[in-house]
Amino acid sequence: MAVGVLALLGGDKRELELIPALTKIGWQMQVYGLPAGYLPEGVKVFAEIREALAGADILILPVPGIRNDGFLHAPFLPPCKVDEQDLRVLAPGTTVVTGIVSPYLRQLAELCRLNLVETMELDEVAVPNAVPTAEGAIQVAMGNLPITINNSRVLVIGYGRVGQALAKRLAALNAKVTVVNRSEDYRLAKARDDGFVAVDLQDLAGALSDAQVIFNTAPALVLTKEILSKLNSSTLIIDLAAIPGGTDWQAAENLGLKTIHALSLPGKVAPVTAGQILAASYPNVLAQIKKSQLNKAEKEVL
Repeated sequence: MAVGVLALLGGDKRELELIPALTKIGWQMQVYGLPAGYLPEGVKVFAEIREALAGADILILPVPGIRNDGFLHAPFLPPCKVDEQDLRVLAPGTTVVTGIVSPYLRQLAELCRLNLVETMELDEVAVPNAVPTAEGAIQVAMGNLPITINNSRVLVIGYGRVGQALAKRLAALNAKVTVVNRSEDYRLAKARDDGFVAVDLQDLAGALSDAQVIFNTAPALVLTKEILSKLNSSTLIIDLAAIPGGTDWQAAENLGLKTIHALSLPGKVAPVTAGQILAASYPNVLAQIKKSQLNKAEKEVL
């Protein structure tokens, strides 16, 4: 007996790992945007978004979700936009599960009265996902630096899940790591306790002078025009924060700085591992959503 009906729009190799785990526990899958030949028997593949959404109890979007320009993360498809009329196929109160919620998706959810679950804010998903992100960021650096990570001078901005995983791996490669974080956040003290030179975000300018690589993980504009103007022209900036990132891109271009907005690294550098993380965590996330739906339905009957 099916647990319920799941619609899944778009996705990459991570979702190809996730879908078998969900069908195995009884979810009926309705998919748009993934190649049928890679999917388990019984998964229904549709050519239109609205067909895939019809009758769904829960909608799953890829980890990058729907960008602020409305386009779905669907590398197996031509560029594909999702609009309000598409999501109105879902019943009001339906839950949408995605890794990252863009302002555009939040607005659509409000208009269509849908509930959002942002899985990259859940420790059971985000903590293990930080590892392939950190490894991918180091891979990007290695491919774009004329020097080794060993003995390089590195700045890591933000000491959350990804910042911690990244700083520790850089240190293991013998990089000279400085961590930057807001002082009012306990993470600055944690960075010091973990053995790193730690600098208050307000003092970022003073920490830039000899940085050869800067990794930004902070989801806010921290690398402003003023800050960027203090950098050596050979400094490499790798921004890991979700769109729009934490860098003034136009200012960086005008200054001739090399910048890379490294998004969705787990899906690019370790899609099987990243998919296995989703496969291990999403069944519990969905079970909690289903339980909440059933409780709500029972209360309405009473």
